[in-house]
Amino acid sequence: MAAISPMMQQYLDIKAEYKDSILFFRLGDFYEMFFDDAKLASKELELTLTGKSYGQEERAPMCGVPFHSADSYIARLVERGYKVAICEQTEDPAAAKGLVRREVVRIVTPGTVTGSAMLNEKENSYIASLYADKEKLGLSYSDISTGELSLTELPFDFNALINELSKINAKELLINEAALDFIDLSEMRKLIDAFIDRENEAFFSLKASEEAIKRQYGIASLSGIGLEGKDYAVRALGALLSYLRITQKCSLDYLSLPHIYDGSDGMSLDKASIRNLELIETIFEKKTEGSLLGVLDKTLTAMGSRLIKVWIKRPLNDSARINERLEAVSVLFDDYLLRNNLRDDLKTIYDLERLSARISFGSANAKDLIALRSSLSLLPEIKSDIAGSPSALLSELSVSIGEFEDICELIDKALCDEPPFTLREGGLIKDGYFQELDELKASIKDAQDWIASLESSERERTGIKNLKVGFNRVFGYYIDVTRSFLDKVPENYIRKQTLTGSERFITAELKEAEGLVLNAEAKINQLEYELFQSIREKIKEKVPLLQQSSAALAKLDVLLSFAEVSDKNNYIKPVINEGDKIVIEKGRHPVIELSAQGSFVSNDAYLDRDSSSLLLITGPN
Repeated sequence: MAAISPMMQQYLDIKAEYKDSILFFRLGDFYEMFFDDAKLASKELELTLTGKSYGQEERAPMCGVPFHSADSYIARLVERGYKVAICEQTEDPAAAKGLVRREVVRIVTPGTVTGSAMLNEKENSYIASLYADKEKLGLSYSDISTGELSLTELPFDFNALINELSKINAKELLINEAALDFIDLSEMRKLIDAFIDRENEAFFSLKASEEAIKRQYGIASLSGIGLEGKDYAVRALGALLSYLRITQKCSLDYLSLPHIYDGSDGMSLDKASIRNLELIETIFEKKTEGSLLGVLDKTLTAMGSRLIKVWIKRPLNDSARINERLEAVSVLFDDYLLRNNLRDDLKTIYDLERLSARISFGSANAKDLIALRSSLSLLPEIKSDIAGSPSALLSELSVSIGEFEDICELIDKALCDEPPFTLREGGLIKDGYFQELDELKASIKDAQDWIASLESSERERTGIKNLKVGFNRVFGYYIDVTRSFLDKVPENYIRKQTLTGSERFITAELKEAEGLVLNAEAKINQLEYELFQSIREKIKEKVPLLQQSSAALAKLDVLLSFAEVSDKNNYIKPVINEGDKIVIEKGRHPVIELSAQGSFVSNDAYLDRDSSSLLLITGPN
């Protein structure tokens, strides 16, 4: 039997390590898939299935997608529950001796999507981890596109678990295999819309989980983050962190400390209540319009639009915290000028949560950093506007919003105002930022100017009116002459390429200038890339402060939304107390009132524990 080609052997070796994933194997400007992966991907993505010789009698089934548009294809596969392993060339092909080294740099799963093209900016994308036995459960979940991380430990109850998972709306769930002895997996799949990964008990071992958490947060004891004695929660969190390290293959130091909560910090709404009350979407059309969210959501940032869903699905049940929010809304309601100024500023704030995560991942490009600068430049004004507010909550938010003058100054000084999306083709760094780069650019200016003027000078010299000087990556610089003028081509032109309607030439002088320019441009592009990486790393140091600021901006955005809706719909501030009476005068249903278009009739209500209670009686219907 003939030997398998080296490249295909490399593919098979890597694929053997990632059997449960579709392997996107980088070859030049394409990600290629082979064998069963190719058959599956061609069907799911509607790609043409071809074949590739690899040293055997039969050709290997093959299909591929361009690397620059891969995100949309990956998104489609992930949405259908597949995992995708991204295998990149990890060394420069020009410097490689023999076969280019390739490695899997990331595994994209339904719950670990981070690319902006794959995410809904108005929704969180959670991955959850569940460790359970018949007595108790630990549940941890994270949105790795923002760094959010939460954790709870509860008595085991299947319905309560489903309600919690429904609120989270996780895209992917890790679960310990032993839990499936008493949890009906098929029933769970009917009730939650998540890709479910079954992991063995060793993956959730207490010792391994404790070590994973300590390593993540650089701590010697779990008591420092409130996890001492919470073994179920520790197992859930440790397994989640281990899974993220395996799939993301990068630092997770941007993940927040876990927010530990229990059922007492918010009203417990079950899945049926959230659905039937149409809090987030209508029952049948699944639309925001016609739901409570549709009435209340006037948020202006992606962070705020995600947070308002969380607040609606998990309303407060603590009167002190409710009144704190109401007081903040009241201040913003009463001061139209303040509210208007803040909303104008928030309109131009980019998604700082996800920008921060991309910076930590090392996937942020130069346009992301320009967007970051644009957003951060507005923070001092926002901070000043709510500093010293009569609302304690608004004052706290002001303190939490940072000022990032150093980052803005660095980006402004270093990066071009309109950089390209790609990072390896130059055009990133401003003149004057780095002397060596400026010197490299100056060293080829004369040659670039000479090439730029060559077309007009050669037209004049040769009399060839339609002569063109062009460039492509394969052939470099060339002089293009149509066939009708070939009799005027001078003797110093050297034929380089023959096309259907023209011939392409080069001259000794052009070849020399080309060598000078291309060699220097390769160095310039590499140096710009290295400088950009160093700038991104400097900004990465501020990610915790960026996350703190973005969380404060999200809360401010939601409070402003409530104030704006209250103003537009003529709502009043309720009086919240710990008493046993509910008194509503001229009560209005927010959704029905808007749909009634002026014909809604308000109603009073009085309830207490003694004489005016309410009995809700339901029957078999």
